[in-house]
Amino acid sequence: MNTNVSALDVIVIGGGISGLAVGFFARQNGKSVLVLEESTQAGGKIRTDWQDGFCCEWGPQGFLDNVPETLELVRLLGLENRLVKAGQAAADRFILRNGKLRKVPLSPPAFLASDVLSLPGKLRVLAEPFMPRGRAEDESVLAFARRRIGREAAEVLVDAMVTGVFAGRAAELSLPATFPKMAMMERTYGSLTRAMLALRKKGGGGPAGPGGTLTTFVSGMQELTDRLVAALGPDLRLQSPVTAVQYRESTASPWVVKLANGEELSARNVVVTVPPPKVSALFSHLFPPQALEALGGIPMPPVVVVMTAYKSPQPFAHPLSGFGFLVPSREPRQILGTLFCHSIFPNQAPEGTVLLRTILGGARQPEVIAFSDEELLRLVRRELHAILGGDSDPDLVRVFRHPEGIPQYTLGHLRRLAVLDETASRFRGLYLTGNAYRGVAVNACIAEAKKVAASLR
Repeated sequence: MNTNVSALDVIVIGGGISGLAVGFFARQNGKSVLVLEESTQAGGKIRTDWQDGFCCEWGPQGFLDNVPETLELVRLLGLENRLVKAGQAAADRFILRNGKLRKVPLSPPAFLASDVLSLPGKLRVLAEPFMPRGRAEDESVLAFARRRIGREAAEVLVDAMVTGVFAGRAAELSLPATFPKMAMMERTYGSLTRAMLALRKKGGGGPAGPGGTLTTFVSGMQELTDRLVAALGPDLRLQSPVTAVQYRESTASPWVVKLANGEELSARNVVVTVPPPKVSALFSHLFPPQALEALGGIPMPPVVVVMTAYKSPQPFAHPLSGFGFLVPSREPRQILGTLFCHSIFPNQAPEGTVLLRTILGGARQPEVIAFSDEELLRLVRRELHAILGGDSDPDLVRVFRHPEGIPQYTLGHLRRLAVLDETASRFRGLYLTGNAYRGVAVNACIAEAKKVAASLR
């Protein structure tokens, strides 16, 4: 057994974006740090592959450029001159409605003229300011949307938004947990419309959209995690699975972390960024049953990404300029949506070619994780043919599987967080963070990581 001589200020369990960012910010604050990652590559779901000039992202396509913590991290890492913002064409987004792609309206006049909703559906949206405030402490996203803007808009527009962010079911997700700004708008102003008008006067964003421009790096999102890995240097260890965690309350460094190789490390703080099932496994002997139950109540249904590239400017009948399209759950289709990557970030595909990123699975279709690559490609080709028209053979195909996909903040999520926060507070120097708790996007992970790093003892 090898026990380290001097205790560290902080051990971070998990080397995804949350763990890397905690480690980096903690070092910036003068702490001694060790980040432990069990796999051969840090970065979690952030990973970029280039093939034949096409950029294939395993995980997030980018981040919105309106969160100070992320922009600060980019600056500290010296990556400001590597940023690439989405092209103007990416402003055009589509929703599948009754089997046809409809352009999402971006202004009140465009909304009135669009065919994304029926006339009665539009009139119901316009009646939103006259709807009474809700009284429920927790409410599903779908129930909230139906109450405020009507059934049709809820099942088309809001369902599609939930699909795009969470790959989830709007009827199961908690509004205050997933879209807290919307909940705050109704609570403060009594109406989303009044809230938008008031915030516009103050210079704030609207309730439904986070604002900002989708942004990535010249070589893709992995540039961010690669630079964090380089910055941490020997303070990051790969292939270092944690097998056990012990807590010694009476000591100055109460945490002992045991590794698979028999090594034992002690620290004043432990930050746990791995998914809830792994947290449960490591802390089952320390956490009370209600905390373990709370962790078990955060599902992470699998997600599959299928990249298809075409060495042709127009392989389908429908124009492929824009951000892409989302598929509401009321549509009888087997995909969640498709991004037009060549149009969002033109540098990610050779000129005159098309790069599509189709998302499957999530809470709606978890069974697709078991499909073979050939079955997935057949499914995607069939779906794209039905939605876009035409059936071109892709010149390149990549399939990325995420068995633990996007965490679902289902009804009761905030209550579960309160249980976990109270449990963590019983242990000196214990912090739980990551995308399972207070935001699934890269920005949320980085913002929470900075907050945790500032709280370390």
